[in-house]
Amino acid sequence: MSTLKVSIVTNAKEETAAFIKGIFTDKIELLLQTESEMRNSIEAINVLIPGHINVDAELIKNGTNLKMIHCGTGYNNVDIEACNTNGIHVAVTPNVAAQSVAELVFACFLTLVKKIIIFDHMMKNGDWKITDFIGNLELKGKTLGIIGYGNIGKASARIAHGFNMNLIAYDPCIEITDSNVSSVSFEHLLKKSDFITLHVLLTSETKGMISTPQFETMKNTAIIANVCRGPVIDEAAITKALISNQIGGACLDVFEKEPLAKNSILRQLNNVILTPHIGYCSDEALTKRFQFFADNCQRILDGEKPKMTINADTIS
Repeated sequence: MSTLKVSIVTNAKEETAAFIKGIFTDKIELLLQTESEMRNSIEAINVLIPGHINVDAELIKNGTNLKMIHCGTGYNNVDIEACNTNGIHVAVTPNVAAQSVAELVFACFLTLVKKIIIFDHMMKNGDWKITDFIGNLELKGKTLGIIGYGNIGKASARIAHGFNMNLIAYDPCIEITDSNVSSVSFEHLLKKSDFITLHVLLTSETKGMISTPQFETMKNTAIIANVCRGPVIDEAAITKALISNQIGGACLDVFEKEPLAKNSILRQLNNVILTPHIGYCSDEALTKRFQFFADNCQRILDGEKPKMTINADTIS
């Protein structure tokens, strides 16, 4: 194969073009397309970088020249069985955004517990505090529970250690050997944590793993962050828990359905920080992400298997 036609699905074409300039070689024909443009030209595309859109079986079947679908960290939006049937590699991106995502967690934790948005709004409206007793917390000495101790979980632990937090973690798939992190059961983590951060893939086991019973187990002051995938938390349950102050608050970067509905009750609550799925969006993380995309595209041009292919055993 002498050239490769690569579709990057994006609504920010000019910004994407400027950002990736010089990353892909001239043997790669880049198409910056909206979802509808990509679907209309899928037959000609060799590599699809879909972002968060749904890559269904029909799209995959119509992609008769597809060699690879390249995702970020998660791949729950791609029909893997259809890719296996059609001989298409599904690749994920390795540890490029762990620091970016972990930093967002703590930025949101601090924004919420220090009431930064409230006080910024107060100051910009010409007001001033009327008391010194404003209910701010320090992170020092508090317990952070990390659910999922992969690269992002470990990055979160490093940041938390800098705040002198107590660290506990739950991960049934990874042996936790860091000396400053205690491996605990899921139930123990929910009961003891002042702050909880979720870093798991979306699977049948993790979907809805945080719902009403889990909120009932948590401290009523606990603050939970979800920067992995929206369906890991039962959105109706967390909305109810926040309204009733069953938990202290939440920091949510991902949602069951994205974009979040404009009339979502979550948008009206003061004990939640909302961000639009931007945990991976630091300049440093995005540069590494696109470079990995480009390197894997080059591997296909060179007749090699792409790295980090999750269905490598199925594709010949």
